[in-house]
Amino acid sequence: MDIEGIHVLLWRKPTIEVLGEKKLKDIFERGIELKHYIGFEISGFVHLGTGIFSGAKIRDFQEAGIKTEVFMADWHAWINNKLGGNMDIIRKVAKGYFSHAIAKSIEAVGGDPTITEFILASDIYNNDYWAEVIKIGKETTLSRVLRSITIMGRRESESIPSAWLVYPLMQAADIVFQNINIAHAGIDQRKAHVIAMEYANKIDYPLLAVHHILITNLRLSWDIYRKLKKEKDKRKIKEDLSELKMSKSIPGSAIFIHDSEEEILSKIKQAFCPMKETEFNPIWELVEYVIFREQENIGLLLIALENSIVTPNELGLPRVEKHELVKVIEDKNKKNEIDWDLVYSRIEREFSDLYDLGFKEIEFKIINGKTKEQKVYTKLWDLRRDWISGRIHPLDLKNAVANWLLKLLEPIRCYFKKDGKRYIEELQRIKISR
Repeated sequence: MDIEGIHVLLWRKPTIEVLGEKKLKDIFERGIELKHYIGFEISGFVHLGTGIFSGAKIRDFQEAGIKTEVFMADWHAWINNKLGGNMDIIRKVAKGYFSHAIAKSIEAVGGDPTITEFILASDIYNNDYWAEVIKIGKETTLSRVLRSITIMGRRESESIPSAWLVYPLMQAADIVFQNINIAHAGIDQRKAHVIAMEYANKIDYPLLAVHHILITNLRLSWDIYRKLKKEKDKRKIKEDLSELKMSKSIPGSAIFIHDSEEEILSKIKQAFCPMKETEFNPIWELVEYVIFREQENIGLLLIALENSIVTPNELGLPRVEKHELVKVIEDKNKKNEIDWDLVYSRIEREFSDLYDLGFKEIEFKIINGKTKEQKVYTKLWDLRRDWISGRIHPLDLKNAVANWLLKLLEPIRCYFKKDGKRYIEELQRIKISR
């Protein structure tokens, strides 16, 4: 696949940020094999953010012909006291429940888990790896490390064990030591990736990072929501405040990939879903970043602008640097102010191959609970228009999302009811014993 096609797939949702995108050209010119990595602490059950969001991006990388890797970070889980800080249990869960849960998630979203490499950290750590940790540590200030402990789901102000200080350095070393050139994670891992990228720049090592959105906590309170709406830097909030995202540790805040139909319906019904709002709204995030994820591709729009297929004036965009332009596009899109019909009609005419990568029409049916009227949406911007104008009731949107999720997760649910049941029971016993 050519560079422009890969750019489109890098930006396919749930991606919200690509750092070091220009490095892709350098990698191509050097003839370096593209290699992706996403690392996970091993803890409890896998929810939508871990399984479906991550699995969807793995599928995208596979489509681009990129070698993909799931890195099971048992040492990191041990440092962060996951599963009681018992390394034997952590490794058992990694090789059992966790690896199967991620594999089934990749499969559910259309990817192929058999061509993704699953690596346990303990299996590759050696003297050369620990030397890499020290090298990165010598190039990274203590203040930078302290600011980065939020990647562990901890606050910078907490009183911390000294072992936590090595965590961000290890995460950066995981990337460099394995010759990864596409580091992938949720936006909450950004700080560790920046450490890795800064070190990579110093040793002339081409590295970029792809970050996907974190799904908002289903049980977000109105008080917190109102405070969040007043903040200017919304992306930084999601990066730093782990309590805003779906979490295993907050009851009812997350949908697990193996949840029963009754559990999914109940959690969606009770979920926070402010009418007309698209920001900090977990139900809308599922619509935009799961159901309609193959539409409104920012990478494709950037290519269209760079090639003058559409102009900034036509879309009401300022002429600013690329990183600023992405934020402007995001803000305007929340208000449905981007003319995607124009964008896609021009792209289909000029770049049909990129159009196919950046747009997939789907059918998403919403039923009005009062009138029983049905409406099928095939384009996200049409749905957003009706949502932000108040034409769709939150309960009707919830019901439609719940039905979609039930179908998406059905193969995973069936697996863990039968062949994978032993892994669920094993993890439940571990949690009880703790």
